[in-house]
Amino acid sequence: MNPVTSQIEPLITATAGTILLWALGRRLTANMSFDLGRGSYVGAFPFLGALLGAGLAGGIFWQQSFLALAAGTCLLTLTGFLRDRQRFSYLTLLPWCALITIASLFAATDTGGLFVISATVWALLIIFCLKIAAMVYEMPFILLTTSTLTQFILFSQQQFTQTAVLANLSLLTASIVMLIYSTGGRRVLTGSSGIFAAGFLLAAVSLLEGSGQLLIFGLFVPSMVILFPFALISTMIVASYFGNRLHHGNNRERIYSWSLRREKTVLFAGLFFLCLNFLALLVLIDAPGPAYFVLFLLFVFSLSVFVTAFARKETGNIIQTPAQIEILGITVDALLPAEVITRIDSYLRLTPEAAEKPTENFSGNNGAALFHIVTADSLALVRAGEDERFKNSMRRAALVVPDGAGVVWAADFLGTPLPGRVPGVALVSHICKTAGKAGWKVFFLGGKPGIAEQAAALLQQEHGIAVCGIEHGYFTPDSAEEEAVLEKIAAARPDIIFVALGVPRQEFFIARLRNCLKRGVAIGVGGSFDVISQTLPRAPYWMQRFGIEWLFRLWLEPRRFMRMLGIPLFVLQILRHKWNNDQKP
Repeated sequence: MNPVTSQIEPLITATAGTILLWALGRRLTANMSFDLGRGSYVGAFPFLGALLGAGLAGGIFWQQSFLALAAGTCLLTLTGFLRDRQRFSYLTLLPWCALITIASLFAATDTGGLFVISATVWALLIIFCLKIAAMVYEMPFILLTTSTLTQFILFSQQQFTQTAVLANLSLLTASIVMLIYSTGGRRVLTGSSGIFAAGFLLAAVSLLEGSGQLLIFGLFVPSMVILFPFALISTMIVASYFGNRLHHGNNRERIYSWSLRREKTVLFAGLFFLCLNFLALLVLIDAPGPAYFVLFLLFVFSLSVFVTAFARKETGNIIQTPAQIEILGITVDALLPAEVITRIDSYLRLTPEAAEKPTENFSGNNGAALFHIVTADSLALVRAGEDERFKNSMRRAALVVPDGAGVVWAADFLGTPLPGRVPGVALVSHICKTAGKAGWKVFFLGGKPGIAEQAAALLQQEHGIAVCGIEHGYFTPDSAEEEAVLEKIAAARPDIIFVALGVPRQEFFIARLRNCLKRGVAIGVGGSFDVISQTLPRAPYWMQRFGIEWLFRLWLEPRRFMRMLGIPLFVLQILRHKWNNDQKP
């Protein structure tokens, strides 16, 4: 059959079914509470209405394949609804979702068990990716609309079973209706119920035929959700670094004001996904050359509009840097490395009595005699949002300086640029250089046995510092061993304590150290001892300049990969903050 020419009536009934069950769903759930954010809850009712309407008009409602598909959609709708009502966790519902999907696909396709099991994994992956996409409100509707539209065009060129065609049509109809309704600031909340139903139907369309061509389109949703954000984030960071000269080091000039509006980002993502789908479609139908050219022009136009909206010229290049900048609820001090050294010198010149009296300059220390300096990277800011104890440690610190390139980028992107980075390894060297001249006593704590000794020896040889104590970091937190280390530091009475225990343990240790010392400066320096001791080589200069030392460290220590996954989360949080607070057009 040629599906498009005979689908006018199913299209009308699918639209009617979407609207009717939408209204019914809102009425049934009017007195229920859903913790899903702003908007009206509709769950999977629009998708169910479209599927039932298309099936009735298409004359296949009682066919086994369609009944199995409809039954699976209804059961997954109910499963998702239980999650929306917070009756069960995702982990509890996962086996039930898998069982429902296996049974439904087995009944609908009448194929072997191995295919059904692999198809179930594929369906769960689609659902998972749509759930991730739902972090940006309109994105699931855009992905569903684009995918089903290109598949619908493919159906017009080749022969497919009517069950697959009508399931695709129902998804297309419901997604377009909800997308249109969502314009103008209105929101409909599908929750897990809608995501489960839509993801199952989208996967089923590409699996019902066992067609390699449809599986190609099925690959696009996961690839878009997983790869596109990484590509977009990387592009934005690179554009920021080159556009605003962040790689020039201590630079107080900005050229561009980043005006990345949420709506424009979502629109560009949708156009990009549409171009990706249409490119595959043109290849499959063996389209002529002009069609590729038109598609290329569409992509170039959408990209140019996005780039123009992304970076807007400032009327004046010089922006006064405030003394402190807030990023994700954490106050970061806008200081250059030399200014940090000046602050440390002023802290150590205070008498214990003066240090215990909060002043305007030292109010961040909350009256403590031990001054705590935090070298913060983007992962530390992410952790502060998840760990209240760690956040309190950062808030009590005398200084929070931007160690990571991500912090400098975030400040610039939010419109409150920092003058530059204060890298932890370089800061240790600068402090030791001043310590050698001023006669400050330095204590080294952290790292594997022998690492702190090597770092201290090299720094002592280079700067002539007075080392008053060295201790490795392999002791159990809140133990008798730690108590002994605290007593050792207190007895040494250092001016400077470098604490290399890693985040957040080093901040918690310094918090305990406050009770032992009446004078001094404690600095968390992470893995700096490994680099200073030459146990690990330092990144090449050009990587330092562009703030990608983390990539070099990841190359040397692949086990840090899971930790690095926090970087995209940090960028996403910055984007959300930008979208929620940037009111510029």
